[in-house]
Amino acid sequence: ERAAARSRFGLPAHAELIVSISRLVPRKGFDTAIRAAAILRQSRPNLLLAISGGGRDEQRLRRLANELNAPVRFLGRVDNDDLPALYGCADVYTMLCRNRWGGLEQEGFGIVFLEAAACAVPQVAGDSGGAEDAVVDGVTGVMIRHPDDARDAARAFERLLDDPDLRGAMGAAGRQRAVEEFSYDGLAKRLGASLGALA
Repeated sequence: ERAAARSRFGLPAHAELIVSISRLVPRKGFDTAIRAAAILRQSRPNLLLAISGGGRDEQRLRRLANELNAPVRFLGRVDNDDLPALYGCADVYTMLCRNRWGGLEQEGFGIVFLEAAACAVPQVAGDSGGAEDAVVDGVTGVMIRHPDDARDAARAFERLLDDPDLRGAMGAAGRQRAVEEFSYDGLAKRLGASLGALA
């Protein structure tokens, strides 16, 4: 099933696959992910970073990937109906979001992290805004405290790619949390509890 999903997106079946899905804008940190993939290229010849999305940063990111000879595939925009399959065929999901303009521009919440978690895929996230509410560091994924540091990101990718048991545990924990805390039923219970506390 996973190999079929990868084939559907033109991705190699045996790749160590890191997926990133979002708007291609500077705040999302795709450039750091590309630099991290380039760092790992020699030691992990099967590594592939698959980037899905469109935006004003796309041409700069394509140039950077070419300059670094980074193992990156740009998938363009993927239909919403196909996103679960793309998340699900990843070994790791990443978005290295970061603060800009002295913190005036930062990640609001990071719904993509919960979407990856719902597909039982561990996440590597940049420490920006609400990303820490979406990713539980060390439980459902790894938070990068300095999301401009490509070496930190590369180490986080390696940690997960080297340890399938850790990936499995984080994926399972993320899936459970997404269902229990962020499904409609889970959110309704939390809202009810909050409203009950106000009564």
